[in-house]
Amino acid sequence: MQIFLDFDGTVVEHFYPLIGAYNPGVKEVIARIQLAGHEVILNTYRVEIEDDSLKEALVYLYTLDLPLTITQKTKTKIHPSPWNIKEAMVTGKLFIDDIAEGAPLIDAPISGGKMVDWKKIKHELENYKIIY
Repeated sequence: MQIFLDFDGTVVEHFYPLIGAYNPGVKEVIARIQLAGHEVILNTYRVEIEDDSLKEALVYLYTLDLPLTITQKTKTKIHPSPWNIKEAMVTGKLFIDDIAEGAPLIDAPISGGKMVDWKKIKHELENYKIIY
């Protein structure tokens, strides 16, 4: 399965152009996604900005000390489809993104906005046997 991973509001809190605070749980879930053989594709609006923000995001991802094989396949962000694991199992594409309709979200402790709830994501991925 292709897992399209957003950055701001998903891996970290929104704090663009800087890197926001780490979103707890992302490291464990992404590692398990990769161990299960899924492809992780970085899908962020940072690809569309002509500065070092994408490079900074990539460097941050590598500092998480994961066996990351994140690939960048798009020149623009693909707007995420709604959060629906059953449909993703049919299409082979899952968007983990804070702007995906219906994505599980929590309050971001520093910015006061919203960000992806990795505990709920992990639970759903386990229930559907996408990760073990």
